[in-house]
Amino acid sequence: MLHSPAVNRSVRLALTSVTLFFFLFPLTLGKPGLPAHLKADESAYYLMALSLAHDGDLRLEVKDIDRLFREFPFQPVNNLILMTDDGWRTVYYGKPYIYSLFAVPLAGFFGANGLVAFNMLLLMAMVWMGTLYLRRFNADATAALFSAGFFLLSATFSYVFWIQPELFNMAAVAACLFFGLPREDVAGRRLLVFAALSGAAVVLAAYNKPMIAAVAVAPLWGYLRSRQWPAIGTWVLGALISLGAVTGIATALTGHPSSYLGVTRQGVTVCEPGRMPIEPPAPVAGARAGGGRAGQGEAAAAAQSPTGNSWSWLIRKPDTTWGELAENIGYFLWGRHTGFLLYLPFGGLAVALFLLHGRGSSERWLLLVSLAAVALFFLVFIAWNWQGGGGFVGNRYFINVYPGFLFLVTQIRPRWTVPLGYAAAGLCIGPLLFTPFGAGGPEPTLQSHVRNTPLRFFPLELSLRNVPGYERITMGDLRVIGRKDLVLPQGGMIWLRGASRVELYFLSLEPIEQAVFQVRSLAPRNRVTLKMSEARQDLTLQRGEEKRVELRPGKPLKVRTQGGKPVYVYKLVATPRTGRIRHWTRFYPPNSCPYFAEDSSRRESFFVGAELTYMGSGRHLGADLYKLQWGKIVAPRQVRAGETFTVATRLFNRSGRPWTAEGAARVNLSYHWHQDDKVVVQDGERTPLPLPVLPGGRVSVRQRVVAPARPGIYVLELDPVFENVAWFSDRNGRNTYRVEIEVLPAMAPGNGDVR
Repeated sequence: MLHSPAVNRSVRLALTSVTLFFFLFPLTLGKPGLPAHLKADESAYYLMALSLAHDGDLRLEVKDIDRLFREFPFQPVNNLILMTDDGWRTVYYGKPYIYSLFAVPLAGFFGANGLVAFNMLLLMAMVWMGTLYLRRFNADATAALFSAGFFLLSATFSYVFWIQPELFNMAAVAACLFFGLPREDVAGRRLLVFAALSGAAVVLAAYNKPMIAAVAVAPLWGYLRSRQWPAIGTWVLGALISLGAVTGIATALTGHPSSYLGVTRQGVTVCEPGRMPIEPPAPVAGARAGGGRAGQGEAAAAAQSPTGNSWSWLIRKPDTTWGELAENIGYFLWGRHTGFLLYLPFGGLAVALFLLHGRGSSERWLLLVSLAAVALFFLVFIAWNWQGGGGFVGNRYFINVYPGFLFLVTQIRPRWTVPLGYAAAGLCIGPLLFTPFGAGGPEPTLQSHVRNTPLRFFPLELSLRNVPGYERITMGDLRVIGRKDLVLPQGGMIWLRGASRVELYFLSLEPIEQAVFQVRSLAPRNRVTLKMSEARQDLTLQRGEEKRVELRPGKPLKVRTQGGKPVYVYKLVATPRTGRIRHWTRFYPPNSCPYFAEDSSRRESFFVGAELTYMGSGRHLGADLYKLQWGKIVAPRQVRAGETFTVATRLFNRSGRPWTAEGAARVNLSYHWHQDDKVVVQDGERTPLPLPVLPGGRVSVRQRVVAPARPGIYVLELDPVFENVAWFSDRNGRNTYRVEIEVLPAMAPGNGDVR
């Protein structure tokens, strides 16, 4: 195809202008992303780049930790992957270094922002390569528009702001195919140079993720089919030289050709500047000399690290079934968090154009097969984590070979396919383009964009081990999943956000014939709709009013396989019309980094549309399980006002039904306080049963009791409760256990016991 020089200059001017803009604006950012600390595996790649730039090595030392906190001083850094071969006396970074090495010039001057700018250069280099490749078959403007949309209007753009090698691997794949696929205008010495560059490029990506090497099949087959033996030899030579260089440099810097061979690896938390996050274990009495000081716990954990000490993550037995594989393939294509067609819309368009115009090319068929093989590798061998681990946008693992889809395309006809791709990108990934750092909002997460239309209507990936932003609630023998910004577990109930469409997924090992819910409104004149598969119930509730709802869902949403067993999935959609603000306390786990002082709890608010309690199938709610016999009870005769104490309680189940110990409708031990024949405390603290109690069985429990706030003579009345149904005493003729207890004044702060 002939190209007008004027059009050529216009395309070059446009691409040059866009490249300058995208390269320069990361250098102006205060920090390269949100949250304001390093996420996923970024810390290792970031520190490697700085260590190579300033020290010329890959060793972790205190000065490297200090550099980290100068740029990221606000929070501890989790999951810094390290390695050692001498018991943590010498510590190296435990990730492949090649991406960080290429980023050294910019990282040395601009730190983390320099790494983001380097990623931008890689992205724009792919746009240039795509344009130059597509103009062989199309007008220059069409080629540039398609290539820009292919790379910029996809999840690829988000990974520019991740200080990780995804963009580097993608650029290497693009270079391998750009230089390696057959073309009529390249021959002689130029062909040999291109072949060597193709082989060298794919090694750079495969050094990070070996399965990427599959894309090399297409250019090698092209040389073989046309019997270009010198090109094959040069390609192999380029690959070997590249492999020798990257492994040789690694060996010189760390003593090992790869961070996965012959080393101990461990992820650690970096808590504070001026201190190594892991050190040799302290010497143990009687052990041979050679230990170190603190860090014994970390070193012991390193020996058993799940990250492994070799390529075990790559060479393993398949851990999936045909049913699970089929389910994951569906998620891979159109899952709301990972779907190929949603996050890489031009990729789907590229496959369609290939089938229309390029299906006569055997090289491109092999390329498509190799891309499918890479996807199947992740789906088969790490079936629970194929999307890219806990930190991902779209499919973080598969995006490494995404450029391969552009090289499936030859002719871009009809032309309206280009605006079609732009329209699809606008619908599916617009929020990613305008908030590439991650969108804010209630319960923020990197996956916040899926809360928008249309992504929220696509399937939720129920097979994945960890999809951030969701509550996973155990209710008896069920597992319930809901979005964190829409649901909030509160003991045995769930708060549903008001004025919202709330989805809850119920995963059960048995079909659910009937589901019983207890619904309570906190707002006046509230309307709540519950819809579960084929069943629907509309409720009108006043403030504080509670109603019980029975739904027969019929067929499940889907039946999936897990561990070779069927799992029945039902979706409950609850829609409260309005709500009311309620405050709650969020508790945080103990701080493992005292350097960062923080509160262990925080008061927060939630707009509660309804309180939802799942009561199971409802069959046992009317059961007569209230007959009991009291055994030996040991209670104190005197306690302090407000004191929490225990009562040794033994009782026997004399009914014909078991006392359940799980779910919202379970049996708990509780009590009432009386004084002068008046009820002082009606709803006492709950003490759960340790196990279900069968008919005729007994249970012994140290029951937790809180004393009244005022001194005096009280009667403690022990009374089990069938939660959300009835107190035992209301159904068994007041068969309770009563004991008189004297409540003494509370002990003054700082004083000893005055009893």
